[in-house]
Amino acid sequence: MGIGITLHFTQNLMRRYLIAIFLHLSLFASSQTVEHDWENYVVSVDGRPVSINVDLGLFPASPLKERPFVIILRTKIKNPDTKGMPYSEENGTLLQIEDALIGELGKETGAIFAGRFTQRGLREFYFYAPDTIGYEKGVNQAMKNFPSYEWLSRAKDDKKWENYHTVLYPVDVELIKIKSKRQIEKISQSNLAAKKEILTNHFFIFNSFSNREKFLRELPWTGFQIMDLPEGVDFKTNKFTLTLQRKAIPELLWIDQFIIPLNRYTQKLGGKYVGWEQHK
Repeated sequence: MGIGITLHFTQNLMRRYLIAIFLHLSLFASSQTVEHDWENYVVSVDGRPVSINVDLGLFPASPLKERPFVIILRTKIKNPDTKGMPYSEENGTLLQIEDALIGELGKETGAIFAGRFTQRGLREFYFYAPDTIGYEKGVNQAMKNFPSYEWLSRAKDDKKWENYHTVLYPVDVELIKIKSKRQIEKISQSNLAAKKEILTNHFFIFNSFSNREKFLRELPWTGFQIMDLPEGVDFKTNKFTLTLQRKAIPELLWIDQFIIPLNRYTQKLGGKYVGWEQHK
């Protein structure tokens, strides 16, 4: 009996030691390829807001093969408002919980924080780890300083990072909104006068030559100029590309009034609106 316990204990220690070495190497490798890029956005689901905070920088490298397990912790907001969101006072405590989880799960499992979402009086935190060994200890250590909070946690195999892609990462239209807001902020920081028209370039890709032609024939907006219209297919994407130029006053209302309808129209004709930028 004693020999069996000692053997199991030794094997467990050896496994942890090997995982520690693996973590050190994988963390170094990931640091060379992942450039963290945090963003917060809000969507509506069944008429109720869902607030999502996500590391967009993980997307280009995802799924990270060295982190095939997702760790999820859900906690109840103690005093949510009528929309199911925390008041500012409690949000500070929830951020402390987040910091504690990042520290303890990072130490125990080498997990990296991928994001969180908040809705209906609940907040969920998502981490990706090389292994699930030690995750319960990490969670318990993190939550022991918050005894008044109810919580549940679980860890499961998620090699394809489906939780990251379907729960946290924004769908195309939300991603366009995020990128557009960033572009507008960048333009406003370049000391351009407010309400001043500038030239904007808009980029599209289409599944077929005919779809692109139909898009141009039936475009319901005026003022566009064709900047790039290659006759052949783009060999990198196997798509037909298009670049248009138009004068605009980029502001937040412009996103909903023009960019989103343009995206919707492009999708309707079998294309994809890639985005826009200020003409240089």
